[in-house]
Amino acid sequence: MGISAAPLRAVLAASAVAVALVLTGCAPAADPALESPSGATAETGSGALAAIADLGLDAADPAALVEGLDALPVADRPEGLSVSVLPSEVRIQPEQPDELVVPLDGDRFYLSLAPYREQTHPCTFHVPTSCLGELQNADIQLRITNPATGEVLLDEARTTADNGFTGVWLPRDGEFLVEVASGGDAGSQLVRTGAEDPTCLTTLQLS
Repeated sequence: MGISAAPLRAVLAASAVAVALVLTGCAPAADPALESPSGATAETGSGALAAIADLGLDAADPAALVEGLDALPVADRPEGLSVSVLPSEVRIQPEQPDELVVPLDGDRFYLSLAPYREQTHPCTFHVPTSCLGELQNADIQLRITNPATGEVLLDEARTTADNGFTGVWLPRDGEFLVEVASGGDAGSQLVRTGAEDPTCLTTLQLS
């Protein structure tokens, strides 16, 4: 599985990412230093690779890259770094001259979820460099099952990351029931893991 530094994709794909990135709470700030005049070119992916390397992460390992970014303390988020997790790829500095596209494993789907009690935000594609959930560093019990078969994929105690999220790898093209309990409150929600489904779950309320 290789890494490709891609120019802006077709209008449909670019539009989907643009919509996701402007959603409140998960929109990365634009970095003027990365903008270039019309027609200008940048050394392919160099800035994105350097930014990732500075965090001690390796873009050659997509799973570790996503998990490492999600676990990054909020205070350590680099200013100007934008990363968007889509169902089939990770985009580093999306829509910028040095955009880097890292393909994800074709059999697994990364879902990052931020359960909440009082406050949340809309989110479609997870942006680990800017998304922030209400329940930061919170102890939760997470259970994920296949409602069609009754199979339990995961049932464990976890602590949400400093960004209020916790990430899971799920089989692609399925439907799963996500259940979260914390401090006497609980909530559940069905999720799907298709090619166009959200990688960011911020609508699971605990009550």
